[in-house]
Amino acid sequence: MGQALNPIDPAGHVELGKIYHQLGEHDKAIASFQTALSLDEKYQHAYNNLGLVYIDLRLFLLAIEMFRAALEIEPENPAFYNNLGYAYDMSDRFEEALEAYQNALTSDPAFVDTYYNLADAYLNKESYAEAIQYYEAGIEIDGGDATVYFNLGLAYQETGELLSAIQSYEKGVSLDATELEAYYRLALAYQKHGDHLMMNRYLDTFLEKAAGIPHFEEQWFSAKQMRQSSGDR
Repeated sequence: MGQALNPIDPAGHVELGKIYHQLGEHDKAIASFQTALSLDEKYQHAYNNLGLVYIDLRLFLLAIEMFRAALEIEPENPAFYNNLGYAYDMSDRFEEALEAYQNALTSDPAFVDTYYNLADAYLNKESYAEAIQYYEAGIEIDGGDATVYFNLGLAYQETGELLSAIQSYEKGVSLDATELEAYYRLALAYQKHGDHLMMNRYLDTFLEKAAGIPHFEEQWFSAKQMRQSSGDR
């Protein structure tokens, strides 16, 4: 990679740093981005990508500093505001995260990542109505993926909107059948809805797919007890 690199081109060093970042070689990625800045201290994408590496390393204060530096150079970039909001959120600075996210949407109302990050932030704060609002807004733009629908289902389930939760979970499963917790959540939702036939269907699927996976051990035993008490096995 380095042999074809123009040593005085900051953009090339940033692209090299991105490759190192994707490979998980954080030290080399940081060195590449810092080299880009030594060539051009106003190269905003070097600051932004440094911030992304620092987020991976959970060095959120450094990440915030980098995103702020990028925004000083390009103050209308929605991606930089979105990344800054995420770094604030991960630092438990919720109000500052909201301000950064809102600035991202002011810069570009169609910047879909911000809607989902806002929704996740509200979900983590147990502000479920706001989470639903932003998940739905993001879905209107790009259709959503399995994780989005799973999280939307969680928000609906917490507000007691069981049918909407079921629809969201089932949409998520249709997009990604490996989203195992969705089967368990579907079983719980159908149990509350009083549909034991569908509850058992999803319990059986969850018990089969999650068997032996340590991360799901507690839920697996709970599902096993639910299935045994359902009366038809």
